[in-house]
Order: sequence, then structure tokens, then C-alpha cells
Amino acid sequence: MVRLSNEDRERCVELLNRAVADGRLTWTEHAERVETVYAARMAEELAPVLSDLGQSGVPALPDQGEHEVAALFSKIVRVPDLSRRITVRAVFGAVVLNLAAARPGERIEVEASSFCGKVVLLVPPGAQVIDEGAAVLGKRALMNGGGSSDGPLIRVTGTTKLGNLKVYG
Repeated sequence: MVRLSNEDRERCVELLNRAVADGRLTWTEHAERVETVYAARMAEELAPVLSDLGQSGVPALPDQGEHEVAALFSKIVRVPDLSRRITVRAVFGAVVLNLAAARPGERIEVEASSFCGKVVLLVPPGAQVIDEGAAVLGKRALMNGGGSSDGPLIRVTGTTKLGNLKVYG
């Protein structure tokens, strides 16, 4: 039996957030399952919560090629390692990522998710930003004025729930 960490629980809640955004769960089911996840102490307790969503147990931990930033009831400002995939989570908090060091032609992946929180990405001039994420009672806005084909390419995914994502350049 393996004890759960807070990070394990947050990953499971993110799966539940995606399921409700995709329409596979109702908000009532979501709330019940999130309560179960936060009350769980052992990984085995999560199997019934995730099994009908195509997942069982705790989602895999990030590999060494990932840079993760999480704000829970707080504000975090970071300049992340751009050579790795970036995962951002804001829960009742804010994360500001400065991506201004991105070079022309560089490709950057950012998974930005929030629940009642805010994620701000500061990108260099000429950056091409592609937002493939979703918003549920939230807002995602690109305010970088487009981009050029020779600037860095920044691909943003993730889900914004009752919060917002803003990209400035």
C-alpha cells in the first residue's frame, strides 16, 4: 500500500476536472469525487473514483523532462527552464511565468490549468502562441498581438475553471 502525497491528489483532481469539462461527469459527481480524493490516504482508495474515466490508481508522476509550478492559495512568479515541458497549476492563487527568454524558432509546451485561479504568461515580442486549452466558466485571452512565423512557438493546453489565463507579449 502506498500513501498519497498532496501532489498525487492534485493530479487526480485534475483528471476529474477534465472529465467534468468533457461532459463525462456532472458537477455533483465531480464534487463528490473531489471530496473523496482529498480524504483518501492510500493510492488504492482512488481506483473507484477514476475507474469509469479510463484511469485507475494515481496518475503517473512527472518525468525528469518536466518543469512544474503550482500555486495553492498563493502567488508565484517564475522564470522556468524553457528546455523542458512546463506544467502550471493555480488553485485559488496565481502563477506568473516569464517566458521572455524564448528564442526565435524555439518550441515551448505549457500546460496551464487553474481552478478559481489565474495564470499569466509573459512572452517575447513576435512569439506565436497557440491556445489549445479549454475554459469552463472562465476566460482565456491572448493579448500578445499575434506573432511572427520566425518567433518562438508557444503551445498552451490545460483547462481554466472559474479563473483565467492571460498571455501578454
